[in-house]
Amino acid sequence: MSHLMKLSRRPRSLALAITLLTACGAALAEPAAQPPRGFQPLVMLAHQQLLEGDLASAQALLREAGAQGQGGTRALAEQAFIEDAGGRHVRARQFYDALKGSDQAAVIALPSAVNLAALGRFDQAGKAFAELQKTSPNPRLQAYAGFWNMWLTARQASDAGLKPATAKARVEKLARGIKPATEQQRAMLALYQGKSDISTVFAEIDALQAPDAVKRDLRTEAGLFAGAYLDYVRQDHQGALRAYERALQQSRPSAMERPQLIQSSRALQLSSR
Repeated sequence: MSHLMKLSRRPRSLALAITLLTACGAALAEPAAQPPRGFQPLVMLAHQQLLEGDLASAQALLREAGAQGQGGTRALAEQAFIEDAGGRHVRARQFYDALKGSDQAAVIALPSAVNLAALGRFDQAGKAFAELQKTSPNPRLQAYAGFWNMWLTARQASDAGLKPATAKARVEKLARGIKPATEQQRAMLALYQGKSDISTVFAEIDALQAPDAVKRDLRTEAGLFAGAYLDYVRQDHQGALRAYERALQQSRPSAMERPQLIQSSRALQLSSR
């Protein structure tokens, strides 16, 4: 069965994703010869470039992967990640939606949930994070999804104009359902429970024996979640802005927390004028 025949039997949304890739110059056309099943070194190299923040190289590698028959659903997932990292969240959403029910469903589950938050589709994002918190086999990811749900709850309480005490009660209730998997997560959970402060969260990261790149990612994560606690629960907007900007200064372009860090930082800067 040819590649085109296979495409014709896929959901129309997946065919749409292929069309989108063609439109943006990263068509995943099939050459005459197929590589071994599952062997996609160029797609994996593109992912590595994405993690390193070189979006242009990641896109070029995806284009080359397509020319060599290393496309398929994994390449579509990588394209979604590139679109998100480039701030094109609506376009990324089209890829995520096209990949629902595919063999990449587990790979895109977390980025897709974060994308919904970036689009302001908070109710849908909350359901996606709750599902991850309940079903993920990874304890750290379970807790991470729980922190996103606390972020959403605090943000929505603030948007609705609720009193800080109400927001605090809501996030503390959610906090009771989170099982932290690392010392950094324990410190963050203690912050949301009103038992610690933001300096303790960053001190745990600084004390970690890990590569600088890992610490940068953890500080980015902490900047969003701890900053949100200061912003929406404590209403310490200056402290929140410092946390957001500190995180942005060292975050990778592909960091999943970055879009919300940018939005939150800009909102505080505008409100202070």
